[in-house]
Amino acid sequence: MLPKVIALFTATLLAGCAAAAPQAPAASPTHENVAASAPKKSEPTTLVVASGGDAAEGAASDAPRENASWIGAAPASDFILRSQRETLLGVWVDVPTAAKIARAKSALALVIDTSGSMSGPKIQHARAAAHRMVDSLPDGDIVSIQAFSDTAEDRIAPFPLDPDTRRTMHAVIDHLSPAGGTNLFDGLRLAELRVASAPSSHPVRRVVLISDGVATVGPTSPELLGAIAETGAERGIQVTALGVGLDYDERTLNTLAMRSSGRMHHLASPEDMANVLAEETRLFAGTRATDAFVEIVPAPGVTILSVAGARATPVAGGGMRVPLGAMFGGQHREMAVRVRVDDASATGARPLASVRLHFRDPVEQGLPRVQEVVARFDLTDDPAAVARSENARARTIAAVHEAAEISIAAAQDVNAGRFEDASKALAQAEQRLNAVAATVRDEKEKQRVLAAARNVSAARKSSDTAAAAPAAPPAARRARALEINAAAMHDAGY
Repeated sequence: MLPKVIALFTATLLAGCAAAAPQAPAASPTHENVAASAPKKSEPTTLVVASGGDAAEGAASDAPRENASWIGAAPASDFILRSQRETLLGVWVDVPTAAKIARAKSALALVIDTSGSMSGPKIQHARAAAHRMVDSLPDGDIVSIQAFSDTAEDRIAPFPLDPDTRRTMHAVIDHLSPAGGTNLFDGLRLAELRVASAPSSHPVRRVVLISDGVATVGPTSPELLGAIAETGAERGIQVTALGVGLDYDERTLNTLAMRSSGRMHHLASPEDMANVLAEETRLFAGTRATDAFVEIVPAPGVTILSVAGARATPVAGGGMRVPLGAMFGGQHREMAVRVRVDDASATGARPLASVRLHFRDPVEQGLPRVQEVVARFDLTDDPAAVARSENARARTIAAVHEAAEISIAAAQDVNAGRFEDASKALAQAEQRLNAVAATVRDEKEKQRVLAAARNVSAARKSSDTAAAAPAAPPAARRARALEINAAAMHDAGY
């Protein structure tokens, strides 16, 4: 659905730009020059604390201040064409960094593939990465270690870290050895059960999965494995998936990250494992929010049609809920929400949706907090008014997420040898990104779209190179497919 809608508003905005007089560059993505008749811009985000304290206001920005709001939302334009009645609502969360924070305690399960394919350097580096992770987490964090091959088992049950438990964990890690098949389903399920048992005093909950292969034992489909991650996400558990080498199932790891609001890493070399796990544990220390989710509430007369860029579940009243889990300082999450105005005869500026960020604040002893922004719009019959009132960040979100979806699909085409299909889709995505960049007036957003276009161009060239060398080893083609997939997942925020 997303490419169709993006093509719709892109064509409208381009047509409007041709009819409109040139505009001066906008000062910021959320405060651009518009016609005098434009509706009131989306209201500044309001911070509401659960204890009933005074509200503090602040405009969303790319580098939020400590007391600024984190949530932002705006339609692709402040005006919607009456003949179309549909638009994309861009939603973003920018978590500020802080020099000093109260560290939230973590409950972490490290689940390691110990099937036969992990023999040699892979298991050696997995051990080294596990040792480093155990040493980098502070006393008091709860850690467990699971291994899976033909079956899954606890190697270390959940224990709070202290000098004694660290020594025990290091001894167990030294004895991890590869053999047998790949029962990813049981390994993931066992790890999530262990993390779910952690007390509420440990709100940062993460499963870190290391695997080099495709599930061969038990349920193996990405959908079934993703369902485990989705169930865990409802308990605040996120999955960091590390795919090692060229033989892992990227579709499954993509699904685990997306459905749990987690992260996905492609490790071309097992030597990268230790550094990636060290970075993950560093992010735990920078956690700024736990149990976070975005609630999108449509205004009366507005229908939410779909959400791209994140897993969303319907809620009462036609709204959508997007779980985000724990969020660290400097993290950015985005989504493109397709909405429809049901009454085309209405006139005047009015609200489109209330977008609310709910989270618990570790700095305030886990105090529940809510931030809200109200996105607004007006209907028009003038395409030029749409073009004059565009929102750069909303358009960027839509364009970048569409390109990421196309690139992920193209990676599968490359993997299957459908090079012509991959090249054609990537070329079209690159063309659309460049077209959007040509009309975005905010320089920062323009550069982001152009960077995404360069990533897509590199993916297309990689596909074309593979097509030009059909006799190349399958490993070379596979490496290109995984690189394309990893870059697209990164652009999508995972």
